[in-house]
Amino acid sequence: MKIGVVIHGPEVVDEGEAEEAVKRLKAANAGFKVEAALGGITGKTAVVDAGLRRLIDISKDLRPSEVVRDFVARGIDFVVLVNRAKTSESGFRLGEGILRNFFATGGTGGTGGTGGTKGGATATAKISFLQLEFCGRRILRWVVKPGDEEVCKRLTRVFSEFRVEEVAESKHELGSRSRCRRDARSGLVYREIRGVSPGEKIVVDGVVVGVASQANAVTLVAREGRLVEILGGTLIKHNLEKLPSLDLEREMVKTASVIRRTRPRRRGKKEKSKGGKRKKKACFFYTVEGIFPRLVGRGAGAGAEAGAEAGAEAGAEEAEVAVAVTVGDDTTSIAGDILKRFGVRLIGITDGDADGLIDGIKTGALEEYEKFLPPGSVVVRLKPETDDLVGQRVKAEIFNGGEEIELEGVGEEEVARWFEELKRRVLELAGEEVVGVLSSSTYEG
Repeated sequence: MKIGVVIHGPEVVDEGEAEEAVKRLKAANAGFKVEAALGGITGKTAVVDAGLRRLIDISKDLRPSEVVRDFVARGIDFVVLVNRAKTSESGFRLGEGILRNFFATGGTGGTGGTGGTKGGATATAKISFLQLEFCGRRILRWVVKPGDEEVCKRLTRVFSEFRVEEVAESKHELGSRSRCRRDARSGLVYREIRGVSPGEKIVVDGVVVGVASQANAVTLVAREGRLVEILGGTLIKHNLEKLPSLDLEREMVKTASVIRRTRPRRRGKKEKSKGGKRKKKACFFYTVEGIFPRLVGRGAGAGAEAGAEAGAEAGAEEAEVAVAVTVGDDTTSIAGDILKRFGVRLIGITDGDADGLIDGIKTGALEEYEKFLPPGSVVVRLKPETDDLVGQRVKAEIFNGGEEIELEGVGEEEVARWFEELKRRVLELAGEEVVGVLSSSTYEG
């Protein structure tokens, strides 16, 4: 029996629980074949830090519900979500949200129904979905399809110390019941987010849109695909420019004080590049969502029996990105924290309006970024509220409106020369908006 394991978030990786869960399922007496993949962005650095890239595939840039669909599309229809939530409530809401998004596409790998009862029924018939929740040590039985009861019993015996909980609501309700309330007269759409603490950031599709001011729940309010208010919180209006038109029914919404609230109990060995003659590129990033596929092999491991091992082998080769240009304070700090693990140099464009999602960035002062920078990198500090404007200039003038340019030559000297040329052009385009430049330690090739 093959099981797909979806790992969510850095906490369950940092605590050693993701590794424990996968290895226990793989043990000979368990009788399972296991393929494990990480869903989302924030847990990927934790997987790298723990040296688990051969155990957990991080090569595919997918949300948790998309990982589930990927498994099902490849014939793996018994899926286990492994998570460590902040609270029991937030853990429950995570599992519920993943299934909602999965059901919304009919549960057939992105084809089939478009939601509603029909989509929910189709998805339910095609998947068994359990949640191994380390917060409270519970196994949530969300969906167990006919014929999988014995498999479910075997799995719960592997984790006999966990308490098994049946999800009270109907299996089909997740596919048919909306999580939003709509006011036809005003055109407003309301979505309540539970399990919130005062001061936590509210993140929609990787963008911090507000800060909670009350406990337990806040409500997002949208009109015509744009956020207009947060009930129980404060809206950060200037960040809304980074969001496309929203469908609150389907958007991934998170709340957190920082994106990684744990530290690894152990660190794995750093994997060095094998070298080679692979073409090198400079890449442009407004968000961190697309970074990892460029670092560990685009789509590596997809559909392969080796899964994570295939992705890890691809990642051990030279990454295609040699220089990253990032726009925004949070994007720059998060990207730097990722890129330094792979030895990729960075040019960050910031204006001091960090939202505090990164532990160590409190005020947005330029010097706070130093520990997040890869060797040989720079952060350019601009006047307030100008990083997006300069970023648009850089994208248009240097990247020709795209997100990457190919660099001539693949050696370290050629990359260093290209880096200096890119830095010169960024500073030239920024012009009088520049108020400071922070350089990291001497480049270590």
